[in-house]
Formats: sequence, C-alpha cells, structure tokens
Amino acid sequence: MKIAILETGRINDAIADQFDRYPEMFAALFEQVGPEKNFSGVKGADFTFTTVPVIDGVFPSDIQAYDGYLVTGSAAGVYNDYDWIAPLQDLLRDIHAANLPLVGVCFGHQVIAHALGGKAEKWHDGWGVGPYQVRLNSPPPWLRPRDLGSRDRGGSPSDEVRLIHIHQDQVVALPPGATHFGSTSFCENAMFYIGDNVFCMQGHPEFTPDYTKALMEVREFSMGSDRVESALEGLKTEHEGVTIAGWILQFFANHRARYKT
Repeated sequence: MKIAILETGRINDAIADQFDRYPEMFAALFEQVGPEKNFSGVKGADFTFTTVPVIDGVFPSDIQAYDGYLVTGSAAGVYNDYDWIAPLQDLLRDIHAANLPLVGVCFGHQVIAHALGGKAEKWHDGWGVGPYQVRLNSPPPWLRPRDLGSRDRGGSPSDEVRLIHIHQDQVVALPPGATHFGSTSFCENAMFYIGDNVFCMQGHPEFTPDYTKALMEVREFSMGSDRVESALEGLKTEHEGVTIAGWILQFFANHRARYKT
C-alpha cells in the first residue's frame, strides 16, 4: 500500500540536528512492527511511505495517487492563520469523501476532527506531557482482539495502553459519526475513529523517550517545570508506541481488504 505522510510540522530548531524529521520517525516506528505481523492475510498489504510536506504548501495533485494518508503532529493549531491549514482541511474532507483511509496523530488528530465537523482548541489547563495511560472503550471492528494486548499484561486483551503525549491543544468535540475510543486523565477525546476510514489519536506513538526528553527540556519554561519533572520520571517506564503502530497498519490493511480488488 502506498501511504502518504502529510508533514505538517518540523522539529524544534534547537534539537533539529539531533533527531529525524517526523515522517522518518514514523517510518522507523513501522519497521519495528516486524514482518511477523499478519495483517489478516491481506494481499498487497506491504507498505511504502512517501512524505508530502504540506507545511511547505505541497499537496497531492490527485488524492487517488495514494492508498491512504497519515497526518503528523505540528506546533501549529487549527486556529492559526497559516496559509496551508485551510487547504489541508479541504484535502482531508476530500480524502474522507473518497473513502480513503486517514490517520491523524496529535495535530493530525485535531485538524481531522476540526475539518470533519468537530472542534479543537487551546486547552485552558495548559500542557499535557509525558506518558499517559489511555483508557480504551468501544474498540473498532477492524482491530483484532489479540492486537489490544498490552505488553505488560502478557499480551492479553487490555482496556488501556500507555502512550507518550505532548500537546497544548485538544479535541473538545468529536465530528459527526465519530466513535470515542480512548481518553486520558488530561484529555477526554484522546482517540476516536469514524467507521473504517478514519483513525485518530492525541498521543505520539512515533516519539522515543530520548526525543521526548530533549523536546521537554527545550520547552520546559512554557510547559511548566513541575509537569516536565513528572513526565521525565514517567519516561523511565516503557510506552507502547509499537503496539499503536500495529493498530495503524492493521487499519490500513483492513481498508484495503474491504475495498480493493
């Protein structure tokens, strides 16, 4: 499957020379899922990823050129007046109308919700940082029960998953037709899906503890020292980004199985 990674943000300049850009982070994450994953035996479910830097005003000329889309995180908010945000929301509505699978992470989660009729805004209580337990409910039918297994629960089905978060904005209203899938102690709408063609999450499966630590230390003044100190302690416990990566690939593969001949 040909997946376009819509790049909507760049790494903070202070640490940009130390870490890969967001699309490369996702590519490295998906490699960790491993070839042993059997995505329901879907023919053609091997994946290739192409970066489309919408932050630079670059958009797909034909949405059918890709089998699916993933929208990255960003320092931007849906309310910012950047010249690429309105065209991005138009593109997201077109992708959804065309029944192409669409994944959003952090800002991607927010802008997809906003574009499809929900609402995202700057949160009144500031930043949510570090690993959070995402409480799960109403799992989507395309997610196999065995894939809900948490690694610290021996692979048995779990009602929560641990995921790194760094965000100041939140989705405060889900779009029409959305099913609530997960919440944290800081963010009620931390995961949602729409049928089998939209899957969004506030957390960052692609972030590593090293990158998260570096970013929080750069932004400590704005995030708050107490929150950063607590989050740094939380980073000592493994998060489950690779588990979520498997969910994302399963989501794409399931869509192909249903709609591709």
